[in-house]
Amino acid sequence: MNLLARQAESLFWLGRYIERASSLARILMVQTAFDRGRADGSAWGWLLALYDESDDFHKRYREANSQNVIRYFLNDPEHAGSVLRSMEAVRSNARALRAMISTDFWMHSNQAYRHVKELPESALSEMRLAATGEAIQINCYALLGISSSTLYRDAGWRFFQLGLEIERADQMSRLLDVRFAQLQIGEADGALIGDFTHWTMLLRSCGGHHAFRRLVSGPVQPENVARFLIFEQSFARSISHCLSESEQAINELEAVCGVPTPTPLLERVAKLKATVDQAFGDTDLVGHLHGFNDTIQRQLAELTTDLGSNYFEVDATSDAVAVDVEPPKEGPDWVVKNEADADAVGRQPTSDQTQSQSQTQT
Repeated sequence: MNLLARQAESLFWLGRYIERASSLARILMVQTAFDRGRADGSAWGWLLALYDESDDFHKRYREANSQNVIRYFLNDPEHAGSVLRSMEAVRSNARALRAMISTDFWMHSNQAYRHVKELPESALSEMRLAATGEAIQINCYALLGISSSTLYRDAGWRFFQLGLEIERADQMSRLLDVRFAQLQIGEADGALIGDFTHWTMLLRSCGGHHAFRRLVSGPVQPENVARFLIFEQSFARSISHCLSESEQAINELEAVCGVPTPTPLLERVAKLKATVDQAFGDTDLVGHLHGFNDTIQRQLAELTTDLGSNYFEVDATSDAVAVDVEPPKEGPDWVVKNEADADAVGRQPTSDQTQSQSQTQT
């Protein structure tokens, strides 16, 4: 059976939204775990800075306290980036693919969506958030497990994997930018860049703490954590691993499935991997981490735009990141210094979400 462009797009975004919901739930529960028991508490506004959501948040909430931020990111129906809206998008894309997915996947996508939609008020408290986030993660893991066990290994499977890996790489780059987000709201200063608690939180937020400890002993050093989360090929959520899997999926579209792969698309992936290779040799990686993250997010947005125009028959919108704009040649080649570029990167995921949800629901 031939794969339609709209089916390929639905499979791509299906993978992205499952991973997005899982990542956000884990970040919320880990933040709660580190915040609990601290006499002065900790600010939650860095989550808004991390996802560039401050303006939208303050349209409906007065204060960026734990209760409001949890509600905003977890089950606010008006927030396009909430876990609720991500699970709604999972269900919408699954509905569009009903003839291609198993009954198990369809039923569990409905169950996972209803679980978030019907969360009681008590589930949003800091004391209950760990259990709430764990349940969401288990639902997402179940969806990934069902898809791995039941999806037919044709071109559609490759598009599903592409969405999953691109989202993982994007979420990892944002997670690595937590300290910069905290600096933006004044919660941290440059002297705390080596804070043990912060870097341990990053490892736990992506499920990489145990894997990291298998490779590195002794104190948690920022440089070691950053290099592990970016370059470690054997860790499934590292940026390097995600890019390698994305490249393999694109190559297999043509080699295995007979789907023509445009050369510019391969060049786009090669450019992403070259960015990572350049960063590997940087002796001050942690100091340049924000610039690296901005560059990765911009290039992933460009890759998503290219995938849409080449495979999904989607025209690039006026809001799309310009694909031929190179970062200024200041510092390492991959460091973005232009503030306009950084702002565009921060806005991109929300526009992607809105665009995809409108397409999958038509």
